[in-house]
Amino acid sequence: MKLAWQFFKRDAIMAASYRVAFAVQLLGNLLVLGVFYYIGKTIGDKEIPALAEYGGSYLAFLLIGIALTDCVGVSLTTFAKQIREGQLTGALEATLMSPVPLSMVLIYSSLWGYFLSAVRFVLYLVLGALLYGVALGDADLLSALVIFVLTVLCFAGIGMLWAAVIMLVKRGESIMTVGGYLVILVSGVLFPADMLPAWVQRLAELVPLTHALDGMRYALLRGYALPQLVGVMLKLGVLAAVLLVAGLGTFGLAVRRAKQTGSLTEY
Repeated sequence: MKLAWQFFKRDAIMAASYRVAFAVQLLGNLLVLGVFYYIGKTIGDKEIPALAEYGGSYLAFLLIGIALTDCVGVSLTTFAKQIREGQLTGALEATLMSPVPLSMVLIYSSLWGYFLSAVRFVLYLVLGALLYGVALGDADLLSALVIFVLTVLCFAGIGMLWAAVIMLVKRGESIMTVGGYLVILVSGVLFPADMLPAWVQRLAELVPLTHALDGMRYALLRGYALPQLVGVMLKLGVLAAVLLVAGLGTFGLAVRRAKQTGSLTEY
């Protein structure tokens, strides 16, 4: 825990040293929130049957979709970003010589990013409630917290898988971009997944974000307690276990392969 805190403290100090960039990032989040507010206003109070199980408000539905997807983005990119920076700066080889496993270094180095994503998530919800009238009075915060943690664990596994790819192929931003758009399309970020063709809905069942969004919306918009979300939590728990094991295992194989081929310092 002491080492994890040192990494967190280091990254917090670095972020604080770039105050303008930090402020601009928060401003960007506010602007995004404003854009989606007016999308929701455009639809207005028109009843959409597919939204009935989430409380009926498209603005609230969209707000949670965007807020949770922001957190998912951190998991998908943070590990690969650190690998890429290590390759470009030459620090990766030195990191591998340290007594701390590279996988743990990546996890510790991501703590500040996860903390910021949690802050942004809360910021989205608070501003949505205060400025735009999104009804969160019945929210079950404990359920929301459990869903949030399980979502982070699921996509941390995927992020490790992606970091393994970057370790070997060096570049791959276009693949991640396409993959990200596909996840947003099928998982119900912008509209209910029930509106998609049946075969796409079956595909969406394999995407953790589909279940995470359902659970988060039920917890925050309908006030579902933990017993009512057991099914969602079990799905996320199984996916998290499988993806974390696969991610850590694949990343370890990628590191060994890069050592054997001498490609650690290549970029």
